[in-house]
Amino acid sequence: MEDNDGIVRLRDAMERTADELPPLPDLAPLAVCEGRWRRTRARFTAGAVVCGVLAAGTLGVTVLLHRPAADVAGLPPRTAAETLRERSAEHQRKAAALFDELLPAKVTDVSPGPRGVATYELTVHGETFPLVFSVRPAAPAELLHCATRAEDAPSCEEDTRLRTGLMKETALQATLRYQYRKSRVELTVYAGFMGKTPVPVSGRDLSVVTADPRFLELVRAADADPLETPAPLDPSEEPLNPFVRFGVSLEKAQRAR
Repeated sequence: MEDNDGIVRLRDAMERTADELPPLPDLAPLAVCEGRWRRTRARFTAGAVVCGVLAAGTLGVTVLLHRPAADVAGLPPRTAAETLRERSAEHQRKAAALFDELLPAKVTDVSPGPRGVATYELTVHGETFPLVFSVRPAAPAELLHCATRAEDAPSCEEDTRLRTGLMKETALQATLRYQYRKSRVELTVYAGFMGKTPVPVSGRDLSVVTADPRFLELVRAADADPLETPAPLDPSEEPLNPFVRFGVSLEKAQRAR
């Protein structure tokens, strides 16, 4: 019985102590608020993701709408001028390498010149000499023979040989000129500045170059898709001649020597 009385007295004491404590806070509203906040945050995050995707999609569409036409490589197409520059540079690179290989050993360097696709510079004993390798549509006067060819002969368009034309060799220039189809082909090396140093190579040296099949390949490519404007009607107006460039004729330069 004493044990039961002790238990009763302990329970009564605990109840009195509990009655004196403040009431416990109601956690239900906090739980509701926490749930609402989490849902709001989740919705905000999802909305941000959706907005990001939509923005990226819109930006992508905008970029696609404003992007210029592209080729298969994904790059903007090259302009006609860019294509011509690239073709000209490749033509000059191949030609300079061929000249460097086939001209006499005293020619220590051949490089593209500063005056267009037909011009090059030779270096001999430290001095520079102009070289012209030109493949350009012939002037009408140079094609008169095309109308008078024999009936059994191929037409100018069909004749794919290098037909020999002008051959000239002086102290001021060594020139070989040909016709290929309806193009005029010229390979010339000029004397040094103002004719003070004689031309360093001969016509025979140039013929070694023109006899090489690779020379004909360069001519064929330049004839099929020209890199130069048509030849002048008056050969004395040829702008590739360095003496014409300086207003000095070959005859005057010859006399000056």
